[in-house]
Amino acid sequence: MNTRSIHFGLMLFPLLCAIAVPAPAQTAKPAAPAHQQAADAAARKQLAAWLADFQNSPEDATLRNQIVALAKTLKPAPAISQLARDNFVQAAVQMNAASSADDFKAAATLFEQVAVQAPWYAEADLSAASAYAKAVDYDGVKRNLALYRAAVRPGVDTQAAEELGRDLERQRDAQQFQQALQQFNANPSDAARQQIIKLVQAMKTPPEIPEEARGHYVMAVVLANSAEDNAGYERAIEEYKAASMAAPWWGDAYKKLAAAQKAAGRFDDAIASMNLYMLTQPTDARNAQDEIYQLMALKQTAAAENEVKKQREQRQLKLLEAQQEKERAVTEGRNYTVEGRWYQIPLPSGFFVGGNSKPECDYIINQNGGRWAITNSCSRSLWAIDNIQVQARLISFRLSGHDPGYPLSVVNVTFTLSADGKTLEGQESVFNKGNEPIGAHAVRWIRREE
Repeated sequence: MNTRSIHFGLMLFPLLCAIAVPAPAQTAKPAAPAHQQAADAAARKQLAAWLADFQNSPEDATLRNQIVALAKTLKPAPAISQLARDNFVQAAVQMNAASSADDFKAAATLFEQVAVQAPWYAEADLSAASAYAKAVDYDGVKRNLALYRAAVRPGVDTQAAEELGRDLERQRDAQQFQQALQQFNANPSDAARQQIIKLVQAMKTPPEIPEEARGHYVMAVVLANSAEDNAGYERAIEEYKAASMAAPWWGDAYKKLAAAQKAAGRFDDAIASMNLYMLTQPTDARNAQDEIYQLMALKQTAAAENEVKKQREQRQLKLLEAQQEKERAVTEGRNYTVEGRWYQIPLPSGFFVGGNSKPECDYIINQNGGRWAITNSCSRSLWAIDNIQVQARLISFRLSGHDPGYPLSVVNVTFTLSADGKTLEGQESVFNKGNEPIGAHAVRWIRREE
């Protein structure tokens, strides 16, 4: 038997004695006036009638309240039947012998039956609540304490009931807190964290800060005090977060966490941490709220600065892209145009002169006044290059003349500029003086790199 059971037994023994031993004779009091006696008799008759009805409908809360209210007006109080007294003793004995939750619930049920037999018997309600408390049945305790407070007569010491009610609240709060903490550890969401903070704020005796949380907190303070850059503050932030995970109701951890996040420029996170700090109902709530306003202002300032920086970087990027585009255009203009100096890859029976080792014999292609021209100082004087057509990377022209050494009149040439812009490749189609095709040959010119 535990200490509380012994204590309850010691409290119960005098009550049992008072129930078992008849009350001593009292000095007779002057008789009440006849009309008062008649009213009292009528009230007691009404009480008996209601009580009979209540025995058949013990769940009728309204009828119970009527009985209790009427009983409290009667002086002396209505007598407790011998059956109710005997049942009370039986319930008390069973409670003293109880060793399990089921045993205590069985004793509580007996006390509740006594309260049905005499609804104004407040001691039965209190005893039922005490039995339910030992069975850890919070609803049973709460229900019977409410019945006790309704039934107890004015002037009766209710300290035991009030203490039982406080114990009930402490046990219920502790149970709810442990359940919420388990849920938070399984899923540390913001909603679960806020729920724990609210539960702790409602507790008359808040839980102790665990050593694990204190260890992370002290480590974070040291790291924050020695931090010289964002990396240092980030390490402190992680330790503060670990402290708030081990003790999610700890207001100081959130306040310090917000300070480290502020130093690291993480203003949104700092505001969120300060809002959690505010949920802990700190004594410096006014200053904490002002700090949130300051963080909002810093956030806006940082956002404006970041926007200016972003725009500046975008302008610089555009300038760089424009410069690169210009350089690319120059390169492409140089590589992807047929203009320039070209030399012939010598081929048998070729009609072009010059080569890599003869820069003086290069073919020069250029445009002047919208007209294309191809010149070569070493080509046969009797041959002319005309009918030049250029379209993007394609160029065609005609080689014509009356060289006595060649019984030819026309050579049509078609070139395509290579992808790297360094080669003109194509073919030459040869016609005789009668413009009859004689044949075609591959031909290649190479750009002279300057």
